[in-house]
Amino acid sequence: MMIKKSKKSKNPNGRQSTFEVVEETVLLDFLLKTIKDKSRTKIKALLAHKQIKVGNEVTTKFDYKLLPSFKVTVSWDMPFKKVVYQGLKIVFEDEHIIVINKRSGLLSVGTAKEKKTTAYRIVQDHIQQTDPTAHLFVVHRLDRESSGLMVFAKNRKAQQEMQDTWNQTVAKRKYLIATQGTFEKDEDSIVSYLKESKALIVYSSNNPKEGKRAESNYSVVKKNEYYTLLEAWQKTELKHQLRAQLGAKKHPILGDKKYGATENPLGRVAFHARVLTFIHPASHKEVSFETNVPDDFLMIFRQKYYE
Repeated sequence: MMIKKSKKSKNPNGRQSTFEVVEETVLLDFLLKTIKDKSRTKIKALLAHKQIKVGNEVTTKFDYKLLPSFKVTVSWDMPFKKVVYQGLKIVFEDEHIIVINKRSGLLSVGTAKEKKTTAYRIVQDHIQQTDPTAHLFVVHRLDRESSGLMVFAKNRKAQQEMQDTWNQTVAKRKYLIATQGTFEKDEDSIVSYLKESKALIVYSSNNPKEGKRAESNYSVVKKNEYYTLLEAWQKTELKHQLRAQLGAKKHPILGDKKYGATENPLGRVAFHARVLTFIHPASHKEVSFETNVPDDFLMIFRQKYYE
């Protein structure tokens, strides 16, 4: 296996080495083939002690999947320090992209009224800590009220590559949604036609002449007599697609007052982008990132919540 290696660097955080991946593999195999003067036990210890990161993500997973162009950095002297940002967590970063997990209530990008407190601004400040001239590029957006995974590009070429291939993976991106009421069918498809009003509200209709065709699928994860937790995915990706379709079915997303919700037990819109899949702009391989089920989603299905 060919490996591109950078020289060891000495800095206030101790000695570090960075290696570039040139073919698909998993992290432990890569480290064993790359660091030939260290035993398997020593390399496992580096992982366990959080002295390995892929891109900008510190990881302890020996089976972390690596793709060409990924960079693996080893800290020889001490664990990497984990930086915490208010409102988001960095899930993955390399020289082309950065994937985040955004909390509900944080804007993806700026508006005329709000330009500072956005995911875009926080991430741009992050990348400019190591390169003051760095720029960030928007690939897609996540509604302010929604939480979950987003990806930004770190250069114009990467942005264009991802946007050109975005629709190839739309059906593999999955969302967790808690809705009002109990769904009768545990699995189903929703096909409707969406049209946005002048008031920026999207309406769902069964009439093909009244908008663009939208197709979504769902499966029930949990339900009780009050609420349903769905895993949903889309074959098309239109603005507010699931929000409008579920509102029209009289099962609005909890907290989504704009689309008919009358209950808000979580104190936010219960929409979470759990799985994000896309084509990596450098390796041209499909990559996928996944988050855990948010704790507050599960809260409303615990018996003690009603006691």
